[in-house]
Amino acid sequence: MFQYFRPHVRPVRGLLSAGLLASVMSAVMQWIAPWPLKYIFDSVISHKPLPSWMSGLPTSANSLLWFMVAVMAVVAGLLALSDYFSTRFVATAGQRVIFAIRGQLFRHIEAQGTGFHQRRRVGDLLARLGGDVQAIQSAVVTALPTLVRNVLTLVGMIAIMFVVDWRFSLLALVLVPVLGFASRYYLNKIKSIQRRARQADGEASSVAQEVLTSMTVVQAFGAEDVEAKRYEEATGRGLEENRLAIVAQSQFTPLVTLAMTMSTVVVIYFGVRSINSGQLSAGDLLVFMAYLRGMFSPIRQLSKLAGVVGRAHAAADRVIEILNTHEEVFVAPDAAHLHRTRGVLTFRNVSFGYDEDTTVLFGVDLEIPAGTRQALVGLTGSGKSTLLRMIPRFLDPTSGVVTLDGANIAQANLTDLRRQIAYVPQEPYLFRATVWENILYGREGGERATAIDVARRAGLHEVIESFPQGYDTMIGERGLALSGGQRQCVSITRAMVRQAPVLLLDEPTVGLDAELESLIMAALEIAADGPTTIIVSHQLAGLRWVDQIAVLSEGRILETGSHAELVANRSVFWSLSELQSAHLHERDVDESVSL
Repeated sequence: MFQYFRPHVRPVRGLLSAGLLASVMSAVMQWIAPWPLKYIFDSVISHKPLPSWMSGLPTSANSLLWFMVAVMAVVAGLLALSDYFSTRFVATAGQRVIFAIRGQLFRHIEAQGTGFHQRRRVGDLLARLGGDVQAIQSAVVTALPTLVRNVLTLVGMIAIMFVVDWRFSLLALVLVPVLGFASRYYLNKIKSIQRRARQADGEASSVAQEVLTSMTVVQAFGAEDVEAKRYEEATGRGLEENRLAIVAQSQFTPLVTLAMTMSTVVVIYFGVRSINSGQLSAGDLLVFMAYLRGMFSPIRQLSKLAGVVGRAHAAADRVIEILNTHEEVFVAPDAAHLHRTRGVLTFRNVSFGYDEDTTVLFGVDLEIPAGTRQALVGLTGSGKSTLLRMIPRFLDPTSGVVTLDGANIAQANLTDLRRQIAYVPQEPYLFRATVWENILYGREGGERATAIDVARRAGLHEVIESFPQGYDTMIGERGLALSGGQRQCVSITRAMVRQAPVLLLDEPTVGLDAELESLIMAALEIAADGPTTIIVSHQLAGLRWVDQIAVLSEGRILETGSHAELVANRSVFWSLSELQSAHLHERDVDESVSL
């Protein structure tokens, strides 16, 4: 696990080193702390002479007592200070590492291809970015400083205990292997439970995200209770797994306490017998017991962190699982950089399938000269949008080549390629920002005046000015504060601001009323004046302005030509146009009768 996060640790090595040094100081203070008590008992109370190496200390009982009390106070102060710096430095370093991990995970998710995002649930990805990273952060900030200090304290105290009396040390540590086995068992058990809990939380987050983003549909169908029950079932699974983790933690901590108590009882029994026989002083036993208690204290604290560590380990596994997923759009290491292109597009024997059993394009050949206004039409499922999505490499052909100005786009720098393209999707997505900021999305350093100027040229200025605050209207999440037509106006203006040599339009007028459709078609004609434009549309009658139309059926191009040529051919396009005209005529008649 550490190998994935090691690059993020390097920048904070200074903080970690300072935290480790403070932890060492804390451990040393813990090692020293019991000794003043030994000499208070042996030399102040029992009047035994001090060792020769302490001959420079006061000899009177009161003076020695004051000295030892002062040492205890200094040790306590240094211990508190070192604990403060240890926690501060290690926790700060941990926070920075977690910040970097969160950024790495987000960038990695951004880089994945269309297939990844189609298969993954947004709510689960949000849970990994939020709850999973938060679980790792909790462990790093709370458990790591405690772990570092306690391990150092534990190792040092065990070593000193063996120096004081190796026989009592063996008695005290006889149950340590049992604790080690129990720790491994319960940590693995808690980790397994927490992994299932994190998965359940991800499912609950996905349900919540799905319902909240489609609340209008939920309310329209009166499905609030159904969705609430579905969410409660998802959160209930997480609740049950968390309950099992608490049960495991509750079993583990008392087990550690029991083992510690049994070891302490054994040491006290044999220690008192040694004092009575004159083999051990009361101060020696006191020091040994202090170290024993000091040794068990880190063990007890570490046992209480089992839940935090297990949760973090399970969360880290989920984060690493995403980081190990590599479905990015392949970009060759020697990918060619593209400067501004002319916009000549070519599809050569292009085929595409989502898997071996599902092929949607078969050997498509299509030449689109620079500045051409090209339409792709056909029945639903004929492959129009699939062909369109290959140009920005949202999809890559399974065979064949797509070229831009003669260069294979699969061998071009992806960032440079997408800078050549402006895209208007069928369902325009707007961000939580003002209208003019949405128009300038993706263009660095743009100004409000630029957005207004482009909207004027597109003939959409009056539409945007009709918004509540005009260009300063704050658009809600996903643009829900605007109608579909209003969102499309902003989306088209945004594409025009990009001034790219290639313009892609995916069903830009679907679902619009006649008046707004006419306005947007006029804007599209203006936008298409210059760049190579590819439009996917079912509105065949509205394509007279394009230069060339390609008719697709079941993944193949059946005919190409201008609108007039295809109508004159009286073939597939003519049949589709006649069918659509008849349907529109029937609808108009029905509407006039109802009026």
